[in-house]
Amino acid sequence: MAGETFDVAVIGLGSAGLTAAKAAAQIGLKTVAIERARLGGDCLWGGCVPTNTLLASAKVAATVRDAARFGVETGEVRVDGKAVWQRIRAVQEQIAEADDNAEIYEQLGIDLRIGPARMTGSHTIDVGGETIRARKIIIATGSSPRLPEITGLEAADPLTSESIWNLESPPAEIVILGAGSAGVEFAQALARIGSRVKLVHRGERILPKEEPSLAALLSERLAGDGVELIANATINEVSVVEAGTTMLSGSVGDRDLLLETPQLLVCCGRKPNVETVGLRAVGIDIGEEGVLTDDRSRTTIRTVYAVGDVAGRSHTHSAGFDAAQAVRDIALPGAGRRSPGVPYAIFTDPELGHAGLTFDEARTTFPGKRVERIERDLGDSDRARIDGDPPGQIVAVTVAGRLAGVHMLAPGASESLGGIQSSVSRRQRFTGLAEQVEVYPTRTIELQRLAGERALEFAVRIRNQIPNFLRR
Repeated sequence: MAGETFDVAVIGLGSAGLTAAKAAAQIGLKTVAIERARLGGDCLWGGCVPTNTLLASAKVAATVRDAARFGVETGEVRVDGKAVWQRIRAVQEQIAEADDNAEIYEQLGIDLRIGPARMTGSHTIDVGGETIRARKIIIATGSSPRLPEITGLEAADPLTSESIWNLESPPAEIVILGAGSAGVEFAQALARIGSRVKLVHRGERILPKEEPSLAALLSERLAGDGVELIANATINEVSVVEAGTTMLSGSVGDRDLLLETPQLLVCCGRKPNVETVGLRAVGIDIGEEGVLTDDRSRTTIRTVYAVGDVAGRSHTHSAGFDAAQAVRDIALPGAGRRSPGVPYAIFTDPELGHAGLTFDEARTTFPGKRVERIERDLGDSDRARIDGDPPGQIVAVTVAGRLAGVHMLAPGASESLGGIQSSVSRRQRFTGLAEQVEVYPTRTIELQRLAGERALEFAVRIRNQIPNFLRR
């Protein structure tokens, strides 16, 4: 059955899809938006929102336990796990009602369809037997948790970052497989609210994509929170030995490893949702990380765009930015370009903020260039002394004296590094950061001071070459 023709069709209504549909409607495009389940996507229902809400409760619990250090006496700290889970659901519902409410989008004139979508051509989509035609199509179907290929793992039906929220309360004991950002966040949060947590990972250290010194400091913090870290682990088999008990067998180096747990949470990355949408069948190329696109988010079919997780851009803020740029590319003068650099944070306590390249990435990206790692421990900063911060550090990475990356382990790192990304993307001279006046007392001022010290060293070298110079 043939339906009407739209200017833009958006498939998937998570962070990217909702942004794209809203932007298209607001500039006057006739828009249809298609979602197979509920609006909000992974970020609202299985990712950032519930995880950060859990982390907020965990931070309160840890702060109250440590209150005596600040001269504040409290009684015994008791965490009501069921109430924590209820608060998570309440926050989700608040956001869903305020921001991701279907009525809001329908009032903008968006034709909202609920059901599975499958592309049948460069301009056509099948939704429940109806053919929808659109001049341009934006794919924003997101991603799903990835299960590694371990014998018996899928049959054991482990928890994932999506299904853990179906529990009524946090587990009393849990093994977490994977020490990327999600695994580390869950490990700290659950340990702080009372769960016995084992964090199992195959590498030598947690967070292999981050600066090693920052990951090491955070690893010590996790251990202090009660997380048992099991590194260099290989899991060969997972089995359910009886109702409510899962067994993991493998090795740590040359030693056998056998773990028994009532709950197993797998945090081993995500896979793009491409299989049910019919992308390959219509000629859209897909790589290991997702749909292949150019810097304007166009796929190999130029009438079709892909944004967000499905295109390998795995952060909510980059998904929204790319979606808005895709709509601009479709309907406004000038090309809409994806952001060249995307800052992000791991929302542990302290937070780990990431903008640009790590030192190892810079050396690989710029062979033969002078790559430097400039660091400062933040424990000596006035803000850290005032707030009683745990050990933290800021790391700047430069290539031939120009900024290639900034990484920070400190409370509020997520707020501090968002603004530095533009300096990183422009490859600003590192010493130029000394000319930015930062607020005192903050942690970000330490980056300015670090740049100022480097600028002063350079100035002294120059002055020493002209010993009689004195400005009069």
